[in-house]
Amino acid sequence: MDKKITTRAEYDALKNRVEMLISEVTSKGLLEPDMDNEYTREISSIGHLMADYEDEYLNILPLREKNPLLVCIENYLYAHNMKQKEGAKMLGVNESVLSQIMCGKRKITMPLAKKLHSVFNIEPSIILQFA
Repeated sequence: MDKKITTRAEYDALKNRVEMLISEVTSKGLLEPDMDNEYTREISSIGHLMADYEDEYLNILPLREKNPLLVCIENYLYAHNMKQKEGAKMLGVNESVLSQIMCGKRKITMPLAKKLHSVFNIEPSIILQFA
């Protein structure tokens, strides 16, 4: 399985094969983390071929990682069972302002950065690096 795939038909056939293998090994209980067997090796091999094809021919953009500061804000809200509206109120900003920050449309101001530290207890180094 070292050959390179160059057509959409080959890609689709391998995709179907992987889906069938995953279904089969899942039903047999052979697809657990750190398992090494003929199925997992074949799935891995096909996955690499498919990834190479996707990179070269499909122009699929890689997943973006979330800004760690925004993750900290989300984690705080989740841990305290709060909605953005409640978090915005605690931070002294309008809900729309926090929403815009969370989706990357607005920058964090220095006063808000200070409140993120004092109210949400977010590490200053994370705020400085990712604000």
